[in-house]
Amino acid sequence: MRSDGKLSDVPTATISARFVLQRDEFAKASRFALRNLPIKIRWAAWAQCGLLLALMLTGLAYRPEGELSPVSLIIIVLVWLVFVAGRIAQRGLTNAQFARMIGVEIWYEFDPSGVRCGMPNSDSRSDWSEFAKVIESDSLFVLLSSGVMFYTIPKRALASDDISLLQRLFANKVPIQHS
Repeated sequence: MRSDGKLSDVPTATISARFVLQRDEFAKASRFALRNLPIKIRWAAWAQCGLLLALMLTGLAYRPEGELSPVSLIIIVLVWLVFVAGRIAQRGLTNAQFARMIGVEIWYEFDPSGVRCGMPNSDSRSDWSEFAKVIESDSLFVLLSSGVMFYTIPKRALASDDISLLQRLFANKVPIQHS
C-alpha cells in the first residue's frame, strides 16, 4: 500500500467488455442509481410522498356529521392515482431509456486513466475523477457519474480474471459500494 492509502498493484492492462445489455440488468442498475441520488433529491421525493400521505389522511379524517363524505373518497382516490401514475411513469421512463439499447452491442475499455465506452454509432471517454462511486452486486458493476447518469457492466461480459482485475482497478480509483 502506498502512503496515500491506495493500492499499489493497480492493473495496467486494458480490461475490455462487449455485451448486449438485458432489460433486467438495466432495470437493476437503474434502481441502484435511484437509491444513490443526491440527498437533496431524495429528501424532496420523501417530502412529496409525505405531503401526499398527509392529504390522504386528511381525506380519511374529514368526516362532517360523522360519516365519510364523497369529497373524502375523491381525495383518497386521487392521491392513490398519483402514486400509481408515478410508478407507471417510472417504468415507462426505464423502458424508454432502455429502448435504444435493445439488441445493440455495448463495449467498455477500462485502464488506469479512465473508461472508454460506446455503442455502434457513438463512443466516449471519461477520467476516473468523473465517477462518484461503483456499486457492485453479484451480477453487475454500476459506475455512477453525476446525478442520475450511470454505466452498467454485467459481470457475465467479463472473464473471471478480468472481474478481479476490474475490482482492483475500481478499489484504487473509485469508492466501491457492495449491494
